[in-house]
Amino acid sequence: MTLTEGPGPGQVVARVCGELDAASNPLLQQTLLRALRRAERLLTIDLSGVTFFGSAGVTALVWVSQHREAAGKHVTVVATSRVVTGPLELTGLLERLDVEGMPGSPPPG
Repeated sequence: MTLTEGPGPGQVVARVCGELDAASNPLLQQTLLRALRRAERLLTIDLSGVTFFGSAGVTALVWVSQHREAAGKHVTVVATSRVVTGPLELTGLLERLDVEGMPGSPPPG
């Protein structure tokens, strides 16, 4: 997991790669909390490099979206594969989260 600034002002991008399972959940939540604290107005969670997205990944997204540090900030999730969008769809999170890059959808803009 890496955290980078921008591209917009006040934005932090958290790029996540590999498997999101129970073993990686504590590190993921810790990293996302650090990202929330650094982001002034927008946190983008880029899951385009995720190869496995289990219940721990779903739990982490719910946790970060409801965390008190998220108040007044916009959280966006980039999900470009069915590995991630499938579980988000099954759990109803596609409707609750701002998800971009859906497979088969036109790019924003």
